[in-house]
Amino acid sequence: MEATAIHALLQSRFGDAVSDYVDGFEKGSLVAAGRVAEIAAFLRDDPALGFESLMCLTGLDWDGYDASGKGKSVDILGYDELGRPQASDRVGDGDLGVAYALYSHRHGHKHALFVRVPRAAPEVASTAAVWPTAAWHEREAWDLVGIRFAGHPDLKRILLDEDWEGHPLRKDYVMPGAWQGVPLDGRDYAACKWDESGVTLPDDVKRPDDVKQPEGSQRPEGSQRPESGNQG
Repeated sequence: MEATAIHALLQSRFGDAVSDYVDGFEKGSLVAAGRVAEIAAFLRDDPALGFESLMCLTGLDWDGYDASGKGKSVDILGYDELGRPQASDRVGDGDLGVAYALYSHRHGHKHALFVRVPRAAPEVASTAAVWPTAAWHEREAWDLVGIRFAGHPDLKRILLDEDWEGHPLRKDYVMPGAWQGVPLDGRDYAACKWDESGVTLPDDVKRPDDVKQPEGSQRPEGSQRPESGNQG
């Protein structure tokens, strides 16, 4: 079934809970955040649709997009070349959201669902009861983008520690300078010279030049021990 036909079917079934048709790289439907689980169950169970597979669930940050959906330039903060956290007083003001990429093995067709929620109250109904794999994806979207999933069986961070502050894939996220008292500002690698002169090896470990060559063998002509330090 074509994506436009699937969208029309969803609109006839769920009315205002299904609004715009999304004609992008992933074609699909913009749906109400509070009813996405109900719509997901219909997409899975209806014999003509059969979307038994959630291929991917992605948290989205629409900050930096104007009213027409056209992208604007937004610098993503990180660390500078000296390893120092970059700072900015810019405050994100765009919506957050979730994209669901669905596939039917039975029918061989695809469809996507999209939801948008206010940045100040980013909550979406969980689809973990419809597609169990969503439980992992939703934890990642919570961890990195800060979207809460109502009804999730165990919503907690999946990559970062529970006491990490903020959500790093938000476009206005500022990298921390320290965590649990440990500085996170790095160093200029070009200024960090290193060689092996101060390295003490265990007794049972020998440097290459300390290994005796077998009788009658010698280094290939023109070969020499490499200079100490990191080799490219």
